[in-house]
Order: sequence, then structure tokens, then C-alpha cells
Amino acid sequence: MPKKFFLPLFLVVISCDIKSEKIDPSSIRVEVLNATGERHLARIVSMELRRKGFDVIHFGNADDTLDYTIIFDRKSPEKKYAKILARSIGCKRIRFEPDPQKLCEVSIIIGKDYKKIFKDLMVLWK
Repeated sequence: MPKKFFLPLFLVVISCDIKSEKIDPSSIRVEVLNATGERHLARIVSMELRRKGFDVIHFGNADDTLDYTIIFDRKSPEKKYAKILARSIGCKRIRFEPDPQKLCEVSIIIGKDYKKIFKDLMVLWK
């Protein structure tokens, strides 16, 4: 008679939690703010992010200038939305900063290092 093996239920539940959640970039609403002083950069970056599949819902200028580009996740303390955008463009600076007033999942503030992050961007969109 063949032996029967029983898998405890808790192992099944744990294995389901291990699967990583797939998020479609088109479901991530993005705000793009230019903190460089370069004219039209937020518009150009917005077009590039849309080309990559992100839903850019707003772009404009930031109040101050920044040396480094940073991505703020507005919804997820685990920064799951910001990580997807960061991987897509090669940005290493991400933070969780909730803002219930914002309709977006992610805000990207473009800093003066944008040429390192968005290589060949000006050639593509000018």
C-alpha cells in the first residue's frame, strides 16, 4: 500500500506569500517635477516615462533645485511603486513620503544628475 504524505496547511499559505506581486507600470500614476532649472525637462521626462508605460498624470516645476533625482512613493510604505519606477530608469534614491492629497502613487523630482539617469534623453525628445 502506497504511503500518503500530508503537507501542513501553513506551508501552503507561506508559499503563496512568497510569490512577488506583479504591478503593471500603466497602473502607476506618476507626478514629474523638474528641480534642475532646465526648461521643458519635466515634459520631456514625462514623455519618456509614458513611452515606458507609466501613467504620468502631472508634470511641472519644483519650488527648489536639487542636485540628485529622487523618487517618492506616496502610497506604499514598502515603496513597491517607487521601486518599479526606479528600476525602470536606474534611479537609486527612493523614499516613502505619504501624501493623502496626491492622486498619484509616485512623485519623481528630477535633479541635476538627470543626464546620468536619463541617458540620451535630450537627443530622443528634442
